[in-house]
Amino acid sequence: MSCVSGRVVFSLLLMAACSSAIAEENLLGLPAPRDVRSPGAVVLHGGGRITEDAFDRFVELAGGRQARIVLVPCAGYRVTDYESESAFLAAMRWRYSSWVALATSGRIRSFRFMYTDQPDDAEAAAFVQQLESATGVWFSGGSQARLNYRFVGSFPAQTKFQAALRDVIARGGVVGGTSAGMAALPEIMTFDQDREHADAPATIVAAHGLGVFNKAIVEQHFDARGGRLERFTGLLRDSQKLDALAGRRGAGIQMLGLAVEEGGALVVQNDRLQVMGTANSHVFLKTKGGRTITWHEFAPGETVKLKRDVAGGANLYREEVLVSQ
Repeated sequence: MSCVSGRVVFSLLLMAACSSAIAEENLLGLPAPRDVRSPGAVVLHGGGRITEDAFDRFVELAGGRQARIVLVPCAGYRVTDYESESAFLAAMRWRYSSWVALATSGRIRSFRFMYTDQPDDAEAAAFVQQLESATGVWFSGGSQARLNYRFVGSFPAQTKFQAALRDVIARGGVVGGTSAGMAALPEIMTFDQDREHADAPATIVAAHGLGVFNKAIVEQHFDARGGRLERFTGLLRDSQKLDALAGRRGAGIQMLGLAVEEGGALVVQNDRLQVMGTANSHVFLKTKGGRTITWHEFAPGETVKLKRDVAGGANLYREEVLVSQ
């Protein structure tokens, strides 16, 4: 082998090693992309009306004209609440007419609803197969308890549905949700809240979510409903509880917090966080050791990057400038 060809091979190996490292190192615990040039994404919508820019960004991340989008309305709607399945689908087509129009107008390749009232379907190959060709999956608002009941396995085992959902991202697609649909996306989710008495601070009743990512917790309706800040930061600072929920020692210390206001959207792609919509998004970082939490607020139009520093802590960068901790 000549020196020149040897250097070429070495460079290719180095690039492959760097690409592998990039794929494996993700501060939010997203699935490693099969192709590092096409990382998948998550869209966290805080609730309320989905703005045009956030909607368009989701469609773009799903592949634009080649997108195959699946909408899961199960957090808000059940077939058993309607007189027939056809009545249910008619109601869904009316409620989500802007989504249906994506396909009927030719803007995307295909659109379908994916729904069930039976938790056994999360392990049924025929049901889960609907996700195998999907490039975008959206979860509606409603109650995250309904998503936990239908789709989440006995932790730490994942259902076939959960594995297929993560695979959408690994293939370079996008998974998103609004309100309860956002709440259910991480491995550890807000299931409910509790108070010792009427004047006591709210505390989170946590459960296991869909597991799309596993190194961050999220909060929706961050600006609009009482007690969201106290309950969210209360869980984030409780590293021991997070360790127990994650089943991994040291998980809580590295856990990040992402909170989105109503009308806002946070687009997460690899280490890049893009704020969209009409409201702000918030990022909570822990210092190494988990003893201090810093709160960062970002407005629509801002983009920041997450990076791990030499000490092992997470930092935020905006336009190549470090966001002060």
